[in-house]
Amino acid sequence: MRGVFSLRNKRFLRPGHLVPLDGLLWVLDEFQPVAALVDPDTALPRAVVDWRELPPPAPDSATWVVTDHYRLWVQQGTGGPIGRVDEGGLRQVADPGGADLVAVGRGAAWCVDSRSPDPGTPGGPGVAPVPPPRPGSRLVVVAEDGGARTIAVDRPTESVTPRPDGIYLRVHGKPPTAVPMGDPRTVTGWGYAYHAEHLRLTEPLPDRIEYEQYEKREPDMEPPLWNLGGAGPWTPWHDPEEVTRYGLRAGGLRWALGALAHQPLGDRYPLVATGHDPESGRERVRVDLGTGWPRAAAECGGFLWALAGTRTRQLLRIDPLSARAEALPQVGSIDIADRCWPLVGFDADEVEEHAERERARFEDAGRYLRLSDARSEIEGEWPDLRVRLAFRHPHLPGGWLRRRWRVFDEVGRPTSETHADVHLMEDLETGQLPPPEEAVDGVLDI
Repeated sequence: MRGVFSLRNKRFLRPGHLVPLDGLLWVLDEFQPVAALVDPDTALPRAVVDWRELPPPAPDSATWVVTDHYRLWVQQGTGGPIGRVDEGGLRQVADPGGADLVAVGRGAAWCVDSRSPDPGTPGGPGVAPVPPPRPGSRLVVVAEDGGARTIAVDRPTESVTPRPDGIYLRVHGKPPTAVPMGDPRTVTGWGYAYHAEHLRLTEPLPDRIEYEQYEKREPDMEPPLWNLGGAGPWTPWHDPEEVTRYGLRAGGLRWALGALAHQPLGDRYPLVATGHDPESGRERVRVDLGTGWPRAAAECGGFLWALAGTRTRQLLRIDPLSARAEALPQVGSIDIADRCWPLVGFDADEVEEHAERERARFEDAGRYLRLSDARSEIEGEWPDLRVRLAFRHPHLPGGWLRRRWRVFDEVGRPTSETHADVHLMEDLETGQLPPPEEAVDGVLDI
């Protein structure tokens, strides 16, 4: 495996997030700090921007994107620096001191130490855990010019919701309550009920926020104009209350996006978008989107947009008036290689050692998942090395099913797909597989 090294020649944009901003649809790459700005009327990219001055997220850490539809802030990984991005690229950078970016609004970006309180450790059979003293937390407010202010909070903080009538801070006001998972006298397993509630704050904000001094009130929430997957399988359209509250607005309807719970196509789950009456929640329109799962959805320019698919995600534009969907491959053909983060240093011994360790792990997975004729190999060149697991399966009689996993991330750092075997097992058991007719030369990539 010596010499498995290559420089990046081409890297096409792989859509991962959708954000409507100033009348354009921002299609952000799933990893690289790049976005294509799409005109909603023509469905064509108008510009490409990047913010590669921010460092890449730590391995196995995701990028977080927040907007109020006029400003876009990004955070490359948990607790990392945050940046304000517009059509000209990166405009401001701020260090939130390890806090997580959770909201933008009222002229600022809002960051918190988002964590749940410690429920404590059980003391033995029938002895409920006792929560330790509640830790405080921080609210970090970052202005558009990058200036940051840190405010102490005397309770664990979960999120921030800026609204016209104030800032709503979601905190854990009381310790978690232990719930016995069996006979309370002898049980050793406990569940926990957490008590989160909103504090309504008004500006100017103090230097310290104390739970007892503020009104407890839920914010008046508006249905989202965009969503990173939350408008997908987590929004059941058969529940009128959920749809009328959380459904995306387009064409005078509330829209939900997700896979059907039953499988009329045999072993595949159909993916549909459904438009509902905004008052009753009754379904009015249904649009077939093929099969797979949704990754993101947004409303922009009067259209509903979605990222969906199985192995790869495609950008879809749904016209709510004609109830028609069209795939838009143009975004996925944009070469962003010169806008990507640079690669880290290459060490042949470390690359070979890590790649072989991952290959052996998936070979073991093939055995304990009882996959027929499973074989695990390494393919490609660093940093695009992958483990390739091939096996026989009744889904494709006489052929091979094949799945690949990255061994290094896109900047060349070692990575490990911790739950890849579990995801494979779930896909096989639930039938979430491409149709057999998509096989090429007797091999079906799943």
